[in-house]
Parts: sequence; C-alpha cells; structure tokens
Amino acid sequence: GVSLNDAAVIVSGGRGVSNNPRLTPPDGLGETEQEKWRAQEGFKLVGGLAQVLGAAVGASRAAVDAGYIPYAHQVGQTGKVVSPDLYIACGISGAIQHLAGMKTSKVILAVNKDPEAPIFKVANYGIVGDLFEVVPLLEKEFQALLSD
Repeated sequence: GVSLNDAAVIVSGGRGVSNNPRLTPPDGLGETEQEKWRAQEGFKLVGGLAQVLGAAVGASRAAVDAGYIPYAHQVGQTGKVVSPDLYIACGISGAIQHLAGMKTSKVILAVNKDPEAPIFKVANYGIVGDLFEVVPLLEKEFQALLSD
C-alpha cells in the first residue's frame, strides 16, 4: 500500500471500526477474538475507500493497541505525524494524542456516530453517522467521480 509518510490522502480507522452490530463473527471465537474479527472487517471498509482514493491506511493508537492493525499504521503522537492533503477519520473519537499526529492535514473529514466527538473540533467537514453506512457510500461516490 501507500506509505503514511508520503501519502497525499490518508484514510484512518479507530476503535469504532469494531462496532458493527450487523456482523456475526464465526462460531467458536471468544469475546476478544470476535471484536478483532469485527475490526478486521471494519478495516476492510477503510482499506476499500483508501484503495479507491490511492490513499494510505492509518489508524488510531486505540485501534493499534487493541490489535486491530499493525503499529506501522499508527498516526499520532506515539505513531507517525502526517500532513496529507486529505485525512479521513473513520470511527476515531479524536484523542489529543491522535490529533497531534494529524491536525496539520490540509483538509480533515471525520465520520463518527458521536456528535460530541473531539475530532469534529478539528475537522473541516464532519459526518455524524454510522461509518458502516457512510464509508461504503463515500467509496461509491468517489469511485463514480474518479472514473468520469
């Protein structure tokens, strides 16, 4: 994939990527494994949008610490500090450590179901909604725009 350091566009996921109640994990998984399975499915959405945009995939520290995605994707004070042209935050609440790593992005789009999420204070554009509904719509719209 595209390197976080060089990316003009970054699509990042946070702990929210594991919160899709419509997914049924395979039988035989413990609670922690079910959460990770849901998160991997959520990061597939993040990755799909990133692929359409030719973007890098980033993540919050919470997502990395929970084992959803490798550390190499971590954006923030204890990860990579990035400044892309476009930063799309999906299911990221906006902890101060994460904001420190991406707040110099030229344009920030946040997707979060919590209208009070701190990420909206730094975002240029915000969508209050379920990332599992919004991200596929964004991917479809960007795909249509970019194929014209």
